[in-house]
Amino acid sequence: MSKSVSGRDPSLDSFRGLDVLLMILVNVQGNGNAAFATLRHAEWNGLTFADLVFPIFLLIVGLSAPLALDKAGYTVSWTAICRRVFLLFIIGVALSWLIRPTLDPDMIRWSGVLQRIGIVYLVCAAVIFIRRSAVLPMLIAVMLLVVHSWMLLKVGTPDGAPPSMEPGKGISGWLDQNLIPGRVLQKTWEPEGVLSTMAAAANGLIGVGIMRWVKGNEVSHARLALAGLIILAAGLALAPILPLNKNLWTASFALATCGIGIIFWVSLKSIWSILGGNKIALWTVSLGQAALTLYVVHTLLIAIIVRKLPNGETIWDATYQELSNVGLPAPVTSLLYALIAAAISCAVLPWLKRRGWMLKV
Repeated sequence: MSKSVSGRDPSLDSFRGLDVLLMILVNVQGNGNAAFATLRHAEWNGLTFADLVFPIFLLIVGLSAPLALDKAGYTVSWTAICRRVFLLFIIGVALSWLIRPTLDPDMIRWSGVLQRIGIVYLVCAAVIFIRRSAVLPMLIAVMLLVVHSWMLLKVGTPDGAPPSMEPGKGISGWLDQNLIPGRVLQKTWEPEGVLSTMAAAANGLIGVGIMRWVKGNEVSHARLALAGLIILAAGLALAPILPLNKNLWTASFALATCGIGIIFWVSLKSIWSILGGNKIALWTVSLGQAALTLYVVHTLLIAIIVRKLPNGETIWDATYQELSNVGLPAPVTSLLYALIAAAISCAVLPWLKRRGWMLKV
């Protein structure tokens, strides 16, 4: 592995930085309806490029955890781990509130991206401290996916509705509607919902297992790529029974996205000795090491541009309309808008770093 003196894997940091950049491009399209299809989430079943971003980030959470928590002489600090999870949760809720401020507790969104990251990190940390094994996290990941799949396919709701994988129906929709306090984003179901978080934890655990396997053995890039291909194939094989679905986080989706993520990571690792000293590569490493700050900055930017002007139009719509006047095709204009948002978000980081305002939880 290519590691720095600190024990970090620069190719993994770069992977994380690239993934957060892609997250911004997906989240801040100028016009979601006009965006390139691959940069829009699948409406329900299906898999687009946009759908890969978050599950791959959770895989990276798992890949990163052993580098920090398996270090020789490391003393388990559940206080520090729980503090990190708590801060991720609070920051996530606060960012959601800034986008849609309200004094009504029933309108506060308690679920979200950072909250799910915190839960997945907590699960990964717990499994890491149970036993120093690459097999255990893989077994638990499989168990979670089996239980999740069984519930989707076989378990009806307590009020008598049959099993279903339709939006807001079945046990997944029922759990979101009855267990999540406050505002459920899609009214009858939550993208970062209760049952789907169980399966999302599998992405992190697969990352833990892969990193421990790589750390404990002389694993060639070819073997690592083969592992990714096998996991991807397993996910695709399940697709006829469990459709690829990000919102439900089906087992096919979890496995396919992990496989794709591992293949991309090993591809990056294999060329890192050539690209690692490149200024752009080093820039992506710095973004990966500041991933939380970059995510928060881009969300704060969203919170600003969703504000309404005196004419009732949002800043987002008004600025996109101005950009549209350039005359480029609508999908290109939408992508250009997202690229500008990403550039603004990245440009703020050096200023924050100079003032010591980088977020570290």
